[in-house]
Amino acid sequence: MRILMTVLIASFGCLLLSGCGDEGLPSKVVHGTVSFEGKPVDLGRVRFVPIEDTSGPASVGQVTGGKYRIDARGGVVLGKHRVEVEGLNKTGRQVLGNNGFEEAMVDETVSVGPPQYAGRKSPLVCELRADSDGQFDIDLSKPNPTGGP
Repeated sequence: MRILMTVLIASFGCLLLSGCGDEGLPSKVVHGTVSFEGKPVDLGRVRFVPIEDTSGPASVGQVTGGKYRIDARGGVVLGKHRVEVEGLNKTGRQVLGNNGFEEAMVDETVSVGPPQYAGRKSPLVCELRADSDGQFDIDLSKPNPTGGP
């Protein structure tokens, strides 16, 4: 009985550790550029949120030097997504802020692009298909800032 209980507990633990993965969902690595007024955005975030009949997790990529790449879990789930973009440019000044660990001098940044693109009300939409190359460029200075996949 003790052996059976040990096996059951170990099996349950393995089940918990494995979680609810997304291995079965078709996805694609997505990459691209984020620019504002013809120049690469210094920092930021691009988030693909499944909408309509697309199911799966949201996918996030960090923007560095105007480029981003989303490849975790195989990339972005195929289908239709709302795209949320936060763009930040450095001002060239240092200010007191949190560097992730402590108070320190950090680069001052300012948001660029229309603020509605950064959240749930973003009008940006991307339909990611299996036959696309995965490139999705975004120009935050245009009324319709996407380049499409």
